[in-house]
Formats: sequence, structure tokens, C-alpha cells
Amino acid sequence: MEELNFYNNLLATLHLADQHAAEYLDEEINILIHKLKFIPQEQRPSVLVVEQKTGFQPIFNEQLQDVVTISGGRLLQEKFDNPSILLIIQENEALYGEIPVLLEDEILSRGSAIQSNQIYIVQKNSFGSQSSDFLTEVEICAEIVQPKYFIYGRQGNEWVKFDLT
Repeated sequence: MEELNFYNNLLATLHLADQHAAEYLDEEINILIHKLKFIPQEQRPSVLVVEQKTGFQPIFNEQLQDVVTISGGRLLQEKFDNPSILLIIQENEALYGEIPVLLEDEILSRGSAIQSNQIYIVQKNSFGSQSSDFLTEVEICAEIVQPKYFIYGRQGNEWVKFDLT
């Protein structure tokens, strides 16, 4: 497994502030890591995260990297890398009128995520940007990336599958 820099720093900071919260976070994250330890890196789905508020530009940061890695995926930095899963971070209700532009993107439209109908909308506009939401974001991502292994009840509340059919 890759180095989890953001998670390790978050855990160290949390240990100083709230020992119980740190232990809970560590236990929950270790459950996810343990359940997925036999899935080789090359078999983990590639995930591209884009934001509505930036005109569907890919986002990549250390927190998102760890969220996706712990959830059983591989975070991509560019749409050219042919993602197998596309996560769209919703900013507002206008998203559904804007999605056709994303679906017609010259590169993404030919890619695996759109071709195999693996498009998901995260209804949390701060996704990947607030350390206090780290565990919630891992759970959201785990339900999307590894649905055979994880059900947290967040579908329909914090994320939805965008169905092309």
C-alpha cells in the first residue's frame, strides 16, 4: 500500500487533541485497509475526481489521494489517464444541466468511466478539502469504489450514481 501521508499526519494531530477520536479513526481505517489487502494495486479501479465549480477540472491533493487509496482505488491526476470511475463533486443544482458538457468531453467520452456508466455525483461540495470529514469521505468513496465490500448507507444522501441509460 502507498504511503498515507495525509492520514498519518491527521492521526498524529488527532492523538494530541483527542486520543479517543484518534483511536476510533485508526480502528475504522484499519478495517477498510484489512478488507482490501488482498486486492493487488493493478486490479484497483482508477478514479478521477472533478469539480463542478472549476468547470470539471480534475482535482488532486494529498487528502483525496489517501481517501481513494484507503477506499481501494487509485487516484488519477489527469483525464488522459482513462479513469474507470468518474467522481463529480457537486457545487449546486445546476450540475445536471452542465453534465452533458462533461459527457461530450473529447477524451472522457471515449474513456472507460463513461463507456461503462461508472459516473458518480458526490453531493458534498467540500469533498477532499476538510480534514474533519476524512472518515466520512473514505466511507463515501469506499461505497463507490468497492461496493461489494462496503455499505455505509451514504448512497442517496451524500452521493448518487449518475445513470446514462
